[in-house]
Amino acid sequence: MNPINEADIAGLEAEFAANRREKMLARALLERVAEVLSLAEAESADASIIDRLDLMQIALTEAVKENVCTNTKCPHYNKKCRMR
Repeated sequence: MNPINEADIAGLEAEFAANRREKMLARALLERVAEVLSLAEAESADASIIDRLDLMQIALTEAVKENVCTNTKCPHYNKKCRMR
């Protein structure tokens, strides 16, 4: 596999911006971002690249889980919440 470069990260960021609201696409993109992040860490990539990938991973993780209720007092806890 080729080393991580700025164009790869910019492409992922563009795809992230366009598709972050689609849950299924977010799951697939989350897996891709995790793979690229692992590769970047293994290659000791620049800290700014790792930070950008990490922020994308955090945002995508939230996007995938956004419909799950985290309020322990809610009757829909740990399920899709109708009160959100």
